[in-house]
Amino acid sequence: MKHIDELLLREHQQAIQQDMKQIHLEQEVLNAKVFRPNLFTRSMENFGKWLIIRGEVLVKRYETPRKRCKPAHQNSYAH
Repeated sequence: MKHIDELLLREHQQAIQQDMKQIHLEQEVLNAKVFRPNLFTRSMENFGKWLIIRGEVLVKRYETPRKRCKPAHQNSYAH
C-alpha cells in the first residue's frame, strides 16, 4: 500500500511539473508575440483620429466666445 502511495505521489508531482513547464512556455510565447495591426485596425485608428481632429475644429468654429457672455448677477437663479 505504501508503495502505491509513493508511485501516485511521484506521478502527481510529475504532472504538476509538466503543467508548470507548459504555463511557463505559454507565458514566453505571449511575451514574445508582437502586435501587428491589420488593415482594418489601422483604418479604424486613422478614422478615429480624423474624427477627433474634425470635432475639435467644429468646436472651435461654433463655441460661444467668453467675451460675449454676461456675468451672472447676484440675484440670479443659478448658484
